[in-house]
Amino acid sequence: MKLYHARYAQPTIGGAVLIHEEDFYLPDAHAVRRQLRGRGVWPINIHEQKPPLFEWMDVRSRDWQMQLLRAIRFQSATASAGTALLNIIEGEEDSRRRLAFLPTRTVLKGGGSFSEALRELKLMDAPTMAIITAGERAGDLKGVIQHAIEHVEQKGNQYKTIIAALSWLSFDIISTIGSIWGTQFGFIPYLKEKGTNSTDPEVIAKFERGIKWVSIMNMTLLMISSLIILAIVFFVFSYWRNRHKKDHYTARLMMKVPMLSPYLRNVSLKDTCKLMTRLLHGKVPLAEALEIIIESSVEPAARTYWAECKQKILSGVEPARALSRWPLSKPERDQIRTIQTVDQLGEVYESIAVERDLMAKADQRKILKFGLYLLIGLSGITILTTIYLLMLQNQNFLNSLTEMRGG
Repeated sequence: MKLYHARYAQPTIGGAVLIHEEDFYLPDAHAVRRQLRGRGVWPINIHEQKPPLFEWMDVRSRDWQMQLLRAIRFQSATASAGTALLNIIEGEEDSRRRLAFLPTRTVLKGGGSFSEALRELKLMDAPTMAIITAGERAGDLKGVIQHAIEHVEQKGNQYKTIIAALSWLSFDIISTIGSIWGTQFGFIPYLKEKGTNSTDPEVIAKFERGIKWVSIMNMTLLMISSLIILAIVFFVFSYWRNRHKKDHYTARLMMKVPMLSPYLRNVSLKDTCKLMTRLLHGKVPLAEALEIIIESSVEPAARTYWAECKQKILSGVEPARALSRWPLSKPERDQIRTIQTVDQLGEVYESIAVERDLMAKADQRKILKFGLYLLIGLSGITILTTIYLLMLQNQNFLNSLTEMRGG
């Protein structure tokens, strides 16, 4: 299915001809032409409409998701969700959004369901669509829209937190590495060229030894830090490419990295437990909810947990036993074993999400402190070596001051 824009001529009773324009969502241009001729009009021009190159940045943004869901929630108070969505589409003034809405409008006009129409928009992620689809099946679509809004809001907040943390860390790393590079390839060559003011051979030899020693130390520090950064970049890239392979070496290493692995595990469990709560409240069946969470999980321990839970449940193990396993703590497993209904399971996972959130914040503070101390140490070494070089350069001046004081 593709998007097309057609101009066509429509004859009137008086013999005049009117020119109209209309958008279509059909397999090819021949299908558009057949449909127009079937309506008794004559096609003039038919061309395919292609979305902008950066559509996901300027059109399909998270802000638009929130605006659309909130508008549906507001309008569905007095009309069905499908009618509310069609009203929103008809009232849209932005030409780029109207183009993105065209497949959704075609599905609604053709008698498709609300979830089918919204899926054609390709704006919502899998968990959000699962919540909406399950609510439509259960006849409680208006009630689950709020759960979908909460999910999108939480996901947006997570992205903002991650971007802020990465931006801060990247700035500090770039600043520190930049100062080391500046010292090694800027300041040290300048001092070598400038030399010392002293004419004493012993002072000159000491200055040259100091320059050589600082240059070796600074170059070693630069090489080590650069290799570590390159290794981290390669590791992250390899891990992301193989994130769904639990036996990949990057997944095994990720589960053993000090400080980082507990933090990622707690963050992932918090997010997935919260998502499980929303899916269960949105009337999504447990097996389907587990499949959605497995696909959306990246951290190895959390993904393994949900995958094993699904396997046990499908093999006939009761949910209370299947869901109470590592990496959940003993109190969390004991809590799950007491569940009797799906609603209770949602409440338990909500409490686990809250607890894991607190644990993740504690781990985050440890990582920030470690990073801060590490950066202070690297910066301190750079600053101290620079001061040492300046002291060597001005040794003659300091000796002169000493002689003047002694005189």
